[in-house]
Amino acid sequence: MLVLAMLAGLAGCEDSVRFRLRLEWQRSPDAQSCPTNADDRYSCNAIPLTCDVRVRVRIIGAANGQPYYSECFTIQSDGDACLLADLPITPRAVPNEMVQVQVIVWTIDELQRSGVDLSQTDGCPVTTEFTSGGLPRLGEDPTGEDPPDQPVPALGGEAYFAVGDDPVATVTLGCARWDSLGAEACRASSIRLEATIRDPRTFSSVPRSQAEDMDVRFGAPVANGDGSYRIDSGLLSPALAYTGSGALTWQGSLAMAPTGTQCLRIDALGVAAPTIACFPVAVVGQILRTDGFLVGRVMLRALLDLQALADVPEAGMVLGVVVDAAGQPVRDAVVTTTEGATVVYPADDLLTVGFVDTDTKGYFLSMNADYDSAWQASVPGGLMGDGSARGGLIDDHVAVVVVRLTGVVQPPLDAGFSGPEVDAGVDAP
Repeated sequence: MLVLAMLAGLAGCEDSVRFRLRLEWQRSPDAQSCPTNADDRYSCNAIPLTCDVRVRVRIIGAANGQPYYSECFTIQSDGDACLLADLPITPRAVPNEMVQVQVIVWTIDELQRSGVDLSQTDGCPVTTEFTSGGLPRLGEDPTGEDPPDQPVPALGGEAYFAVGDDPVATVTLGCARWDSLGAEACRASSIRLEATIRDPRTFSSVPRSQAEDMDVRFGAPVANGDGSYRIDSGLLSPALAYTGSGALTWQGSLAMAPTGTQCLRIDALGVAAPTIACFPVAVVGQILRTDGFLVGRVMLRALLDLQALADVPEAGMVLGVVVDAAGQPVRDAVVTTTEGATVVYPADDLLTVGFVDTDTKGYFLSMNADYDSAWQASVPGGLMGDGSARGGLIDDHVAVVVVRLTGVVQPPLDAGFSGPEVDAGVDAP
């Protein structure tokens, strides 16, 4: 037995009555039976989870098929099926009537293999066919024709439940492809992600004292359909864990090598807006190493005051820094995008703004740069950006763009990019 979560049922016009979801395991010799552990007990401990999975929890009206609740979750590989108990299900009001409660688990490898289009969903298939016994159909076609290549659940079950009649809705999961949850192929193909979160004023790592207040996730924004982009938290990775000692990094695993432009999103307690940094991915071996940035509260307030803004615009904003190949900030740089975004240049003290080129700390700002814009910079002497800089507006976020030159500006400018670790600005002046 595995208690999953609680949801709210409606009790007439009075206060709602909550009910729990409980998972049990299909037993042998029935179809899709589940494994047992060493003492022959059916338990979530008997099902290793070394592959990343997606989980759909869904409640629909039994009579009308009306969806009352549907959420998709991602679980990273590290443990066993008992991790299902930790799904952060959002309580929702469900009418007091007979409903179908569905829980379906797919490996991300299986979703990718099937080629199912998830671009219009929250990351999981929306529906799964079930047998009369409440087990997922495994692609059988009663006509004898070849069925479409639908993703096959590793685990799944459906139960009928009368909301308001019982405090517990029990769903028995069949273990159709439970062995795929611990497949060696998943472990062999996973990519390790290691990220350092830096202060854009100094490029030093944020202090360890700040780490527990930070939420760091990996992924890409989604299009709104009008040329703008937003973050859908359901499509980002689970929160990355930070190291307890040594160099401060955030780490996690990815089911497969990411492609295109991806981002690190950082949200921090006490900061008015989340920060995001996007980049074309480059995986070396089985490791992806990258940097993210946290714009602290004090720096953000100064940037907003500089533009007479009370808060980050709904469309977002871009803060950039130009550095040379040695990581030193560059003055007198002129920054452009292929889309012709408007660029201005804050002074080092963030009290005034210019329109010609960067000051000694290399800062620039844009309020109209398209997402995934390509950025370039040039300086007297002929050095240009290396072409890797990507980024632009994402709803309600501060996007940090770093333009790196192909060579070193001589002599290097000392603008505070070396020296001891400093506070990222959440509480610092």
